[in-house]
Amino acid sequence: MKSARTFAAAALLLVLGPLAMAQGSGQGDPQMRMRLRENISTLYLLRLTRALELSEDQTSRLFPVLTRIEREKAEMQRRMNVDLLALREVLAGPGRDDGRLLEIVARIRGERRSIREKDDETEAVLEEVLSPVQKAKYLLFTVEFYRTLGHQLERARQLKPGLKRRP
Repeated sequence: MKSARTFAAAALLLVLGPLAMAQGSGQGDPQMRMRLRENISTLYLLRLTRALELSEDQTSRLFPVLTRIEREKAEMQRRMNVDLLALREVLAGPGRDDGRLLEIVARIRGERRSIREKDDETEAVLEEVLSPVQKAKYLLFTVEFYRTLGHQLERARQLKPGLKRRP
């Protein structure tokens, strides 16, 4: 129970501070959103280390790779968000250009595919480094981490009505 409260406090500090600042200016500052993503990634890696009881060797092998992959995925997500915004603008505008729509859709699909490939790369690295017990714990950890994070964000939105979910 104490661990859950510690996690909740850490999540609120790392995630909600930058989230509140990012949301305060409407769409939010891209640097703030990037910092928010980095904070979540850092929290994820720290909690992963504890939940899986990673050895020093495992940690030294996993952290650089997982950090790099998360950074690359964040950049892909940023590009995809730019394209999603462009897609919304084209769809909302008068006289749609089908060629432009197809171009944007192709880029979005490419970014989504690239993100899935990075997820596969993560899985391959974990498969190589983790023991069978750690692999099982990893599956449970990931689900629980994101579920808890989602609950914390939803709770923060209820406490501070200005925090809105991005479409």
